[in-house]
Amino acid sequence: MNSLVTFLIGADAPMSHPKRLHAARIAGWAGVAYLTYAAATYLDLKSGLPGVLCWLLGLAMGAPFVFAFTRPLLAWRLAFVTGIVGGWPVQMYHRTPFSWHPALLVAQFVILVAVASRYRAAVSGWAWLSMAALVTISFCPADRIPLMEIVTVLMGAGWLAYRRSAGRGRPTPSTSLDIGATL
Repeated sequence: MNSLVTFLIGADAPMSHPKRLHAARIAGWAGVAYLTYAAATYLDLKSGLPGVLCWLLGLAMGAPFVFAFTRPLLAWRLAFVTGIVGGWPVQMYHRTPFSWHPALLVAQFVILVAVASRYRAAVSGWAWLSMAALVTISFCPADRIPLMEIVTVLMGAGWLAYRRSAGRGRPTPSTSLDIGATL
């Protein structure tokens, strides 16, 4: 149960290295700009929703990426909520083949890998389960299993990176693999 509490309301440990933090913030903001534009234009072209609503939904769905590398648990919580809230009006119109722009799904994958690479398997398991729920709600049955296979492989790779770094004497989530280190 401790892992569920960590997943739901636990605080992310901030990145400690200033150069990595700066690069992670730049990458996060760049991702937000792209994802907001991509989601808004996709929804505007395909959903039939009013343009203002498309841009508001695009901003809401892209915004969690700002925390993807610095606070991945917070980013995932926000991405999960905006995935449901943002997908709901689109699904009501039944005009798009996809509730959000496909780039948002890739952004969710990146956030999940960041979670898996910084937290132990039990916390990552809750993230995986919440993604399974989001996929079930948002995608047609034929797409669910392949998407969850992709999520499982990516999160497994992230978790292996966490285990590898933990084996080097860096066992705490705040000092394990910083995704921003690769930026």
